[in-house]
Parts: sequence; C-alpha cells; structure tokens
Amino acid sequence: MAVSISPETSIASLNDFAKPITEVISGSTKFVNGLTTDKPARTVESVDIDHLFPKKQHVGIMVTINHALHNPCESMSIDEALERLRTPEPIAFIDIRSRHHYVANHPVFAVNAPIDSLETHCDTLFGSESATALVIGDDELLTTWASHLITQKTNLQPKVIRGGFSAWEAAGLPTWGGEYTPSKAFGEWVEQTGSMSHISPREAMKSPVHDQFDVRPLEEFNRFTLPGSRHCPTGRLGALKTQQTHLRVHCAGRTRGIIAAQTLVDLDFPATIQCISGGTQGWEIAGGTRQFNHPTEQVDLITSSEENSRAQVLIKKYHLPIFTATEEVAWLNESRDFRLLTVCEDPLDTPSISPTTLIQSTDQYLGTHHIPVIVEGPHALDVSVTVLWLRRMGWDARIRETNATASQTTHEISAQQSAFVKIEDHCTVIDTRPSRSFSRSRVQNSSWVPRSLFRELLPTVTYVVICETDATKRQTAILLAWLGIEQATCISWQEVSPDLIDHSHIQHRTHPVDQPLFFPNRHHGNLEDAKGYLHWEHSLLPTLTQHGQIPWAPITQTPTQPQSHLTEFYQGVHR
Repeated sequence: MAVSISPETSIASLNDFAKPITEVISGSTKFVNGLTTDKPARTVESVDIDHLFPKKQHVGIMVTINHALHNPCESMSIDEALERLRTPEPIAFIDIRSRHHYVANHPVFAVNAPIDSLETHCDTLFGSESATALVIGDDELLTTWASHLITQKTNLQPKVIRGGFSAWEAAGLPTWGGEYTPSKAFGEWVEQTGSMSHISPREAMKSPVHDQFDVRPLEEFNRFTLPGSRHCPTGRLGALKTQQTHLRVHCAGRTRGIIAAQTLVDLDFPATIQCISGGTQGWEIAGGTRQFNHPTEQVDLITSSEENSRAQVLIKKYHLPIFTATEEVAWLNESRDFRLLTVCEDPLDTPSISPTTLIQSTDQYLGTHHIPVIVEGPHALDVSVTVLWLRRMGWDARIRETNATASQTTHEISAQQSAFVKIEDHCTVIDTRPSRSFSRSRVQNSSWVPRSLFRELLPTVTYVVICETDATKRQTAILLAWLGIEQATCISWQEVSPDLIDHSHIQHRTHPVDQPLFFPNRHHGNLEDAKGYLHWEHSLLPTLTQHGQIPWAPITQTPTQPQSHLTEFYQGVHR
C-alpha cells in the first residue's frame, strides 16, 4: 500500500523509507510546453544543499523506489462496474484523467478528479463519506497510484475499472464531452418539462424592460453583461422587491437563465417571467453588443421576515424535508454519512458555495451518490432554492433545521514558510502546480510538468519538483518512486526562496492538460465558438436517450423521493 508521511515526520525517521531521488529530464526545454516570456530568466545561483533549510524537518521529501508501494488495488471488469452503477448503494464514479482529456470525452455522469490536483478534488467532492469508488483512467500505474491516494485522503473504497477509459469506449458504453455536463443536460430537461418562458434576443432588443437581471455570480457580471441588466443571482431572485409586471433573466448561455426563470415561476412570483435565449452568447449571435465593466447597481430586496415567508412557499409547495436537530444528533451518534453544505449568494467569512454556482456545476462539489445532502446558510431562500433544485437533480437534499453557517475552517501556518529553499544550478526544476499559477510566477528556468505527464521524465536527471502544498509534496514523492524516478527532491511552493521567483506573466504556446479546451473563445466575441457551445448544450439530451434514458422526473412533478441520476441512467444501459 502507499505510504503516507505526516508533516511531523522528520527526515531522520524517513531514512528507512527514503533516500534522495533525482529528477531527470532530457533538457529543460523538453517540458517547457511552449512557454514564452518577455522577461529574460535570471541565473539560478548555486547553493550548498546542506544549507537549504535551517531545520532538518523542513527538508523537501526525498524517496527511493519502494516496490512494496505497488500493491495492486481491487479492480472490476466493465460488466461488474455496470452492475455496481445500477445498485442503489453509496457510490462514486471517478475519472482521474487530466481535465483536458476528461472534457474532450468521458463516461456519462463520471466526475473528474484529475491526478494533477487529486488531493484538492478529494476534499471537495467526497468529504468524509464512505462508499465504493469506481476509478477509471488511461494508465494502469497512475490509476493505481490515484486509487491508493483516494484511500488515504477519503473513506472511499476504490475499485479500478480494468482496461480504463479505452476499454469503456471499446465496449460501446456511454460517453460525452464538455464541462458540468450533468447540470447542463439537466438544464435542457428543465426547459423541456418546466413552465418557464423564453424570449429571443432579437425580440428582447426590440422591447427592453425595466427589470432585467443577470443571474451569474458578481465576478462574471462585472466582466460583461447585457445592456440594461442588473445583477441578482438565482438564490436572491425570490427576495426581489419590485412592482414591475414583466421580468427577464439571463446568464452567459442557457442553463443558469433557465434555472432562474423556473425558480421565479416556482415561487409564484407576481410577474411575467422570461428567459433571454442563449444569454450573452445568443445576444451577440443575434447582432447585439455586450456591456463591459458595468457598474454594480444595488437592487431592492425584501426584509428577512418576508424572505422567510417566500421560502416557506417553496418548502410547503414542494414538500422540502427539514433535517431536524434531533435527527442530526441521532445520525451523528449512529455515525451515519451525510454531506453538509453551506450555501450563500453573498461572500461569507466561512466556506460556502453560491447556489447559482452549485446548481450550474454540481459535479464539482458532489461526487458520492446515495448520500443525504444537508444544506444550511444565512438566507432562507438561498437554502430552500438549493434544496429544491438538488432534489430535482436526484440528490437527497434536506434543509438543516438550525440553518447556521458551518464553523470556519482554520489553517495552521507551517513553520517551514520561513525556511526557504535555494536550488543548485545543476538541477532540473519542474513545477507541478496548476498551469495558471505557473503562468503568474515560477522559479527561474523551471518548466511546467503536471503529474499526468510524469511518464515522460527520465531516470538519469536530478530533479527538484515544486508542489503546491505539503500534502501534494508527499504524494508526488510517492508517485515518482512508483515511476522509478530515483533522484528527485519534492518541495512545496512555500519553501522556495523569493529571490528565485520570476513574477513576469507568461503564456502557454500549447494548451495545458489541466485546462479544458472547450469552445474557449465563446465569451471573447468568437461567434463560431458561441454557436458551437449552444449547439452542444442542445445535444445533451439526445446523447442520453441514445445510450439509456433521461434520469430525471419532469419538473412539474414534486421530487418526494429523489433517485440518483447516476443509478437511474445506468439501469437502462446494457452492453
């Protein structure tokens, strides 16, 4: 099994486990990945390795090959995986390939936890719940390593799908591409089965209205919006104070505008509600122009008491369940699994998720099916809207009775942050942090090499491997050992001496594998990308029906007993 090294472990105690590993590369330009910069890199000064750290426990983790780490994980055949997907027991379906490859094509309803940032995704997607995890990849060793890491970071029991993604495709099993595909497909289903209305961009241009709202998060609204739009995200729409009889909503495309319009209908909002088809993309395709850097205009909202009354409309109308304090105590005593989410459209001092964002990209936050999802937050409408939509999507979501925000997560500041590393000039420096972070700042003369590309490293070069955190440093060292890279030293970004950092901004000539390439210029005036993206959204429901069945009930039905869309879909899938 994989070895976990705690932050407190001293280098002395690692001697039986690890020796210095040298990073190898055929030349620093091999992994430059087409990076360019206008600022010439300064020479990295040579420093004696013995003086890299003032205290031994802060030395970068160094390991040698340990074949005991190669213990195989449990595996499943394609047929066994299909049978497991049809069973209504706690389950996660995880694609660990790079974000780029996942967005290009992936199994329907699998969530992406790429090996390049697997630790972060484990925390976000799976919490502490227990479940079987079906893991699919494109490299047997990397998939096995990822499964061991999942075992360490979560309470999931991973089972590797034999043959990986290529076997899944060869078996003719359902795949699709894109980002946030479950939410996007669901949005199309809402349009087909709901009771909201559309208006074309051309018609909206001809007959502007006073109350027109962009429902995206504020950061997106601030970049661009439609002329005459004000900002009000989905969770806050029901709290609007308005005397207007005609109200329009939109997003940048389709999903969030559709959800927002239907939400107002659900609330029996006293106005005619319309969604502008295609949002800002449809607007530009129709010949309109967007408005940039629009000043944020404060909208009038009802009082908290009135908001609570409107939330009760949803709770009673759709029989939204309340997770009582008594139940919570009982569940905790019984060690029953559930996920607790704090939602709020406004920024909080405590960790929280915007309801608009959660509904738009649920596969970024919820990865374990058949586990109750308990929702809390400071605004009653934010919470009730979130629970309604999650239940419609097939999640067993409930409103937390106490409705108090979660306690703030504290982060200890490691003492190593004052212990900087200086790197010898004979070492090849590679950086595994996200490509966007590398573009903003990096060690001089370093190259960006994510973990998914470690197969290309050579076993004869001395590497210094820069990792984002201590946790990724430890796991990256283990992966290097598995791959037979015998000489490499892993350090965290916080351990890098400031005088070695180049802060000039650089561009990637070739597309980084940790970023999707999916109609990338649709929000930058490229009308072909905008048309392609909207066409893709329209194609999602036909893709589902081609392989199996639509896994959601019509929106007009009250979601009394939600069924996981993952299981509902695969019950209709056969080889």
